[in-house]
Amino acid sequence: LVAFEAMAVATVMPVVAEDLDGLSLYALAFAATSAFGVISMTIAGPLMDRQGPGRALRAGVVIFVFGLLIAGLAPTMEMFLLGRCVQGLGSGFIGVGLYVVIGKVFPDHLRARVWTVMTGAWVLPALVGPLIAGSIADLVGWRWVFLSAPLVAVASLTLIWRALSRVEGDASLSSDRR
Repeated sequence: LVAFEAMAVATVMPVVAEDLDGLSLYALAFAATSAFGVISMTIAGPLMDRQGPGRALRAGVVIFVFGLLIAGLAPTMEMFLLGRCVQGLGSGFIGVGLYVVIGKVFPDHLRARVWTVMTGAWVLPALVGPLIAGSIADLVGWRWVFLSAPLVAVASLTLIWRALSRVEGDASLSSDRR
């Protein structure tokens, strides 16, 4: 989800900047997402230590989707930038949450394979993401690159729902640093 979104945004950003008359904020639309992702990662770690990853990861997906909707419906580049910041907040929770879930759900001997699959999950979006995003932008407009991504986000969350239920409120995630 995050990999496809990153490739898709890189593909459609020139069109977005032109359409919203926002060339001066072009680079910030990328940097702000990353910066807000780092901020949310620093919040997500201790939160997940105390409460487990389930709620925070689910919240991350909801926040990410909200950011996609803001960006996709944005009438100005400033509003689009706000949507990108919100996406960044959500992506930080998603990233940390997935790492925690992998650490808790998979036995030691399988984790390296899971990390390989996670890394490989960036390959397919890098290969087909620009084609898909460009096609969507050409056929129905750049906004639908953002407005259709929530469907992928919800589908992705359903794929890990059972694993989240297994680690929900897991007391072994409590931090000794309280």
